[in-house]
Amino acid sequence: MPCNCKDLARIIRVNGTLQQLYPDFKHVATGAWKALVQCPDCGQLWSVDEWDKYQTQLAIKLEAVETWSQSDETHRKAFLMQSRGLSTQRCMWNGCGEAQLNNSAYCVDHLYAVGVRE
Repeated sequence: MPCNCKDLARIIRVNGTLQQLYPDFKHVATGAWKALVQCPDCGQLWSVDEWDKYQTQLAIKLEAVETWSQSDETHRKAFLMQSRGLSTQRCMWNGCGEAQLNNSAYCVDHLYAVGVRE
C-alpha cells in the first residue's frame, strides 16, 4: 500500500510515536528530544517529537535532512495558531497590538513565550 505523506499536513499532532503509527518508517537520527524518520515509500523526512505526557507532540515534514536539527519554533507557533484560531481582540501583553488567539488573552508570540503549546 503506498504512503499518504503528500496528503498529510506539514505539521501534524502525534499521539505516541510515529513508529507506532507508521512502523515501516526508517529511523535516521535522534537528538534534542526529537527523532528524524524517513518514509520508505516516498523518502519524505519527518522530525518527530519524542513522547512526553506533558507536551504536545508534533511531527513536522522536512524539506531537507540539514534542517531537521534547526529550531522548529516557527512551525510550533503555526500549529498553535491553527489549533486555536485568531480572535478579533488585541493581545493584552503590555505594548503589543497583535491579535489574540481564541480562548487566550495573548497573541501567538506571547502565548508561546509563557509556555502554552496547544
